[in-house]
Amino acid sequence: MHPDETSAPVANGAIVVDGLVKRYGELEAVAGLTFTVQRGTVFGLLGRNGAGKTTTLECCIGIGRPTAGSVRVLGLDPTDRRDLARLRPRIGVQLQATSLPEKANVGEVLELYAAYYGIAPRPDEMAARVGLDGKLDRQIAQMSGGEQQRLALALALQHDPEVLFLDEPTAGMDAFGRRILWGEVERLRDAGKTIVLTTHYIEEAERLADRICIVQRGKIVAEAAAAELVARYGGDATVSIAADGFAPDAELQALGGWTRAGAQWKLATRGEPGLALAAVVTRANSLAAKIDSLDMHRPTLEDAFIAITGETLEETG
Repeated sequence: MHPDETSAPVANGAIVVDGLVKRYGELEAVAGLTFTVQRGTVFGLLGRNGAGKTTTLECCIGIGRPTAGSVRVLGLDPTDRRDLARLRPRIGVQLQATSLPEKANVGEVLELYAAYYGIAPRPDEMAARVGLDGKLDRQIAQMSGGEQQRLALALALQHDPEVLFLDEPTAGMDAFGRRILWGEVERLRDAGKTIVLTTHYIEEAERLADRICIVQRGKIVAEAAAAELVARYGGDATVSIAADGFAPDAELQALGGWTRAGAQWKLATRGEPGLALAAVVTRANSLAAKIDSLDMHRPTLEDAFIAITGETLEETG
């Protein structure tokens, strides 16, 4: 990892993870993670399934106990029973799978969890926030997996936690559910909440996270804002054209590196690809060249991820 991408843990961060190691027998699921999540930000742990993201989150919320290293959430140690008891009312957690009583309905579950926290139940309000309005009487057993995930989010939110942990929150959700959840995360960020999000969806990380930590085989391999990762690792923008009689002139040659494969010319440039595309079309028109194909590609977070890890982020289960 580039030495400038991360720094030593910052003691006053909302979440401070320092040298976290978690082993299960001979398997090292997390291999020395160090990062800080600043208050009021969304921090994304991005990586393929099995990268160690969920294990890291579990250590942050007191489900897992680190083999080595330390975790502090709001200055408290989740491995300490007294600290964890003080921490639980201040955090909300949505896990990949939440076990809910199948014969209970949505309203009853929301009221039950409100009682856990000693707060007044707000079933109508909380159901509406996650797109379940009008479904308070629906039994858990009758809900889709995506609806249950949205209910789990409502349960994690209704006591108004300072810090929210979301573990692959939209895995298996349809487009409607994803939009609901993304909108809620954006609203919470605007309200100054601190959020840790684990995901293997590029679009989700890029849209929601202020800072992204790419995790591979239990290690951090890069950490920065999405735009910084793309600028550093995404590679060149490209413009490709196939046109009879086309050839770049000196002005186009100055825009970057050109390669040719048969009838197709390809420009790799660090400049603005839209301007390069316009110049290429102008040149083709001046030559009266018939354009058979024309394409422009801007570097993306996915390009950066592949360059950093050598892997793609296709779903693996």
